Amino acid sequence: MGKVANRVLILLFAAGALAALGKVFIFGDVVTNLGSYTPWGLWVSMYIYLVGLSAGAAWTGLYVAWRQGGQPNRLTTISFIVSGVSLAFGLAFIGIDLGKPMDGIAIFLHPSFSSKLTIASWLYGVFFICLAGYFMSKTKTIFMYLAGIIAAAFVLAEGLFFGGMVARTLWNGMLTPLAFFTSSITSGVAGVYLMTALSSQEILEEEGTGLQTVLVYGLLAHAIVELAHAIIGLAGLPSHAMVIKNLLLSWPFLGLFVVVGLAIPLTLIYRRKSGMQVLSTILILVGLAGYKYSFVRYGFSIEPLPQISAAFHHLRLSTSYVPSLVEFTVALGFLSGGLLVAQFVINSFVTTKKA
Repeated sequence: MGKVANRVLILLFAAGALAALGKVFIFGDVVTNLGSYTPWGLWVSMYIYLVGLSAGAAWTGLYVAWRQGGQPNRLTTISFIVSGVSLAFGLAFIGIDLGKPMDGIAIFLHPSFSSKLTIASWLYGVFFICLAGYFMSKTKTIFMYLAGIIAAAFVLAEGLFFGGMVARTLWNGMLTPLAFFTSSITSGVAGVYLMTALSSQEILEEEGTGLQTVLVYGLLAHAIVELAHAIIGLAGLPSHAMVIKNLLLSWPFLGLFVVVGLAIPLTLIYRRKSGMQVLSTILILVGLAGYKYSFVRYGFSIEPLPQISAAFHHLRLSTSYVPSLVEFTVALGFLSGGLLVAQFVINSFVTTKKA
């Protein structure tokens, strides 16, 4: 990226970090638009988005190594850098959402393994250990495969949790883990492709069209799963079907995911100009972020208990939700920070030497 782009990203990251610190240590939840019916919003959607991207990037590293006879190469290393940075910033999102990030250590001191998210949290720690083993040891292959397995485990845990917590009122919750896997594969490949294109066209050209092909297949597979989600949801209870219709016609789903993240990229991804290919991956990443947001947003648009709105009245008690300026600032800042950190590490440790 050019100097101007880097400066813009640095400013966005700084603004996001300051907004996050203000939310945690000064203002609290008053600067968010979360109500009792919408306990989760933009930050949680970015958390599950980046965790999925992290897993998908790890699987991308396994894929490119498999194409090289099972041995990791520079693109494998880039994949694991993208994976580690994505997971770190994903956890930063959930830490800010909780309001007391340091309290998260209680999960490790007093674990309750009946919770799928507790299991996922422990798996994050094991995953970081695998990444450290990959980067710091000579037995890269072993840690590479272990990381891929652990990534699949925490995506499954999250898919099962959110399939029951968010999606159960709208559609078949068991489809949600599958959607988590397809979206993870797609976002992971897109993230690796983008960061490699920004850092070294040479490394990207060594891979040929393999990543593009996997990206297209992953995108189409995810579209099929979402079509099944829509059909099941529309065939359900009338009140739930109305929510599904609202979701399908919402700007995050229809505008960002279907148009920006699906239709347009499919027309650009095989263009010969590298700029068009990079643009297609950016659009896919934006579209999948919109998809994750719509998933969380509309999953909580039905009252958790019937008639609860008639029993309790307050301005902040609502099933509607629009992220506040602080929420947008933090989200944009953290995403910019992840891009900066990944690019810095790749340029510092990969593009100048062999993996």
